[in-house]
Amino acid sequence: MSPVLQPGNIAGVQTRNRIIRSSTSETLADDQGLITPEYHDFHLRLARNGVGLIFTGHCSVHRRGNYIRGMTAFDRDEVIPRMQKLTDAIHAEGGKIFAQLNHAGSQSRDDSIQPLAPSVVANPQFHRTPLAAASGEEIWEAIAAFGDAARRVKQAGFDGVHVHAGHGYLLSEFLSPATNRREDEWGGSLENRQRLLVETYKSMRAAVGDDFPIANKIGLWDYVPDGLTVEEGRATAALMDQLGLDAVEVSAGLMSPLAESAARYVGVTRKRAVQDKLLNRIFAKPVAEAYYRDEARRHKTSAKGKTILVGGLRTVELMNDVIDDGSADFVSLARPFIREPDLVRQIEKGRTGMVDCVSCNICLMHEGSAALKCWRESNRDLAVHAWARLRGRV
Repeated sequence: MSPVLQPGNIAGVQTRNRIIRSSTSETLADDQGLITPEYHDFHLRLARNGVGLIFTGHCSVHRRGNYIRGMTAFDRDEVIPRMQKLTDAIHAEGGKIFAQLNHAGSQSRDDSIQPLAPSVVANPQFHRTPLAAASGEEIWEAIAAFGDAARRVKQAGFDGVHVHAGHGYLLSEFLSPATNRREDEWGGSLENRQRLLVETYKSMRAAVGDDFPIANKIGLWDYVPDGLTVEEGRATAALMDQLGLDAVEVSAGLMSPLAESAARYVGVTRKRAVQDKLLNRIFAKPVAEAYYRDEARRHKTSAKGKTILVGGLRTVELMNDVIDDGSADFVSLARPFIREPDLVRQIEKGRTGMVDCVSCNICLMHEGSAALKCWRESNRDLAVHAWARLRGRV
């Protein structure tokens, strides 16, 4: 049996294989943040096609934590019934599912709210500047919101919680000295900058109990000047593991328009560039796969919880090697499942080589304006995308 097809386990949750659908914003909730039939079907299709564990796209824990139009909410009990129907359907197909919880912080693209942030610093990614630094009361309100949302996740029948602590959202903003300029107990030293993440974990653990899995996506370093260093990121991941976190998915922290966590054109050869009409890549070298592998391997050597590798896994052989050599306990894929939701079934049938996804990131460009899909599968969709680019819509 291929290593990625072997059963897995996270804190007692048995998975049928080691393949995770990594969180990707779906833009499939209604204006109130409630999931739609399309959202339900999107995730059910993954379960029916053999994905071992699904991480939902990020769900807001608080109204001020909303990131963009179409983001799913977990900020009130009203969301539970629809989510319960989803988890029942996933389980009926033999799948497992964690809900990813998030607070957008100053990276929110929702103009109707005043974003929450550690300090009055322009967001590195979208340059939105908060009007004021978060008060102590507002910080504790956000912490309680994570705990309340985790309770709802458990009540809705999910198998675990996955918390976003990377990519420039609130938790990673507090971790980073580039955006956290505070001089109180929430800023300054690394211990103080870690405090929000630690208290958030404690709030959730109190809400769900010791036997309900909690995982984190943790940004290990920032792509901006004077940000979180990799040494600080490693120490943070180790701290959370020591506190009892059940799994860590290693990733990046603060981003900028010039540096993103989802690298483009991963593994794309000249032949693939021609096949997929990527004229700009015909004479370019392929971008390296598995760009967080070394950090995942380093974390796993001393971790008590599970280690999840995400980021640029584009060949079946490499996925198997990651599990086989102990670099990580699970492989986590986002963009490949957008183009090929049946990828696991193909691997079960002997699929090898590169996945169909070429990491062009067009799917991510339409976040908040169109439902998540692969735009390369039809010439019409590519034309619609090109027109949107010309008009400055994406």
